[in-house]
Amino acid sequence: MSKRVLVVGGAGYIGGHTVDVLIDYGHRVCVYDNLTYENRYLKDVNFVYGDVRDTDAVIKTAKLYDVVVLMAALVGDPACSVDPDLTDEINHVAIKNICEQLPKEKHVIFMSTCSVYGAQTEMLDEESPTSPLSSYASTKLLAEKYVKERDGTIFRLGTVYGLGDTYSRVRLDLVVNVLTMKATYDKKINIFGGEQWRPLICVKDIAGYVLEAIDKDIRGTYILSEGNYTMKMLGELIGNMYPDVEVDFTSISFEDARNYMVNNVKAEHAFVYKPIYDIEEEIENLRDIFKDHRIRNVKDSAFHNGNYITNWVRNKNHEIS
Repeated sequence: MSKRVLVVGGAGYIGGHTVDVLIDYGHRVCVYDNLTYENRYLKDVNFVYGDVRDTDAVIKTAKLYDVVVLMAALVGDPACSVDPDLTDEINHVAIKNICEQLPKEKHVIFMSTCSVYGAQTEMLDEESPTSPLSSYASTKLLAEKYVKERDGTIFRLGTVYGLGDTYSRVRLDLVVNVLTMKATYDKKINIFGGEQWRPLICVKDIAGYVLEAIDKDIRGTYILSEGNYTMKMLGELIGNMYPDVEVDFTSISFEDARNYMVNNVKAEHAFVYKPIYDIEEEIENLRDIFKDHRIRNVKDSAFHNGNYITNWVRNKNHEIS
């Protein structure tokens, strides 16, 4: 049955493909976004320009919709460390205000992160203790509380990779995307340490879970991951795919302290959808984009959240107009 879906942050890296999938499956979609990383939004879909912190505007827009998908956020440790107070406003307080003021009959779907687990050595699931190590992880965890209180749906995402839709920017600050970029341009990748574990999920697979959660009204907290990889495993994977690329392993502690493995058994039982995108194919797709010079300047800060948000805050572009 077709539903009316408001995707807050729908112009972003994850939101782009998700919006396409929801429309393809017959849902009536509206994107609410302040275009932080974009200069325009030309996709043929209903659009409202607005900030997630403008609670009144979000609530007013949401009156027309059955489901509210909350994707708008400052994402990643570097971006969130630029201004922790701003991070709290966007990732925590804004979600709190929306969840508390949105009518209870609205189904809220929230994008969280597996970073809430921090550094742990055992296999983790949705009931495992959390130990956030950054303002990104801690604000996402704080926001989860308000989604749970209204019986919403929380997706704790593994590290995302791959290409989304053709309108939204690609992120070039995520581990698989970064390693592929360096393999293409430098013919060399450096792996520092290498034993840290990360769960991974293709950006396009997330949409499949969001769609099913909407269609079947699935509630609760779910880890989304296709598998766990160490940095060393990723380096070896790319090295095996491209013998002309030098892979340098350095036995020192990796600068990122996060280390965790997760299982997605709960999601496997609750959802028919299973990850369908292959990491090697996504690496190939990314490499083709780089080789064809379809991104004019891969160092542009728009593709790197931390660098971009540093400039965004410095120029006061983060203030609600």
